Amino acid sequence: MNLVLSVPARLACTDIYDPITPGAFTKIYRVGDTVCGTVTIAGIFYIVLQGTENWAGWIADAEVELVSDPALGRLHGGFHKNLPALMALLVPELPMRGPVVVTGHSKGAGEAIQLAALLHGKHTWVDRVVLFACPNAGDHQFATWVGENLDAVSFRNAPKYLPFMGDPVPLVPVEPYVPPVKHTCIYSPPAGWKYLIGAEWHMADLYRKAFV
Repeated sequence: MNLVLSVPARLACTDIYDPITPGAFTKIYRVGDTVCGTVTIAGIFYIVLQGTENWAGWIADAEVELVSDPALGRLHGGFHKNLPALMALLVPELPMRGPVVVTGHSKGAGEAIQLAALLHGKHTWVDRVVLFACPNAGDHQFATWVGENLDAVSFRNAPKYLPFMGDPVPLVPVEPYVPPVKHTCIYSPPAGWKYLIGAEWHMADLYRKAFV
């Protein structure tokens, strides 16, 4: 699938964040702290999950107790809790034909990879998952399932030769969590002294700029 990465980068790292860009999405779904937008661009149906915007989102980030799925393995509970209700709203709107791409930044990426796994082969065929600054969203079994069933890419913003620096979010939570997709590093550094602060590498706008 030939996918221009500037489109999911803009949708996930700019348009879905509050205030949501007017006209960027055909529909917006809100389930608890989970916000999802959908839109068709150049024949591709995008499902876009919003990153952390408020205290409810931070609490979900911190809800690291694992929940079990018989097929997928153990999943991050805070990311998973709103997805069944979101799917009930989303599935009737899914296209009958055409490629489907699921994307998100930060918490949105953690929810995106779980949502893509839940949708894939059950309600629709997910053609690609594009993750920006994705936290660890499940255990080894989940990562194995993703590797065997989804075409997914996960971007982490970090200095090329200093991987211990850069965005810390894709490195947490720690064991038994693991990255759902092997990281592809990009280099889009913050300016000035902010270069030395890991959290500054996490900013959504830096990820978007990497794909302009």
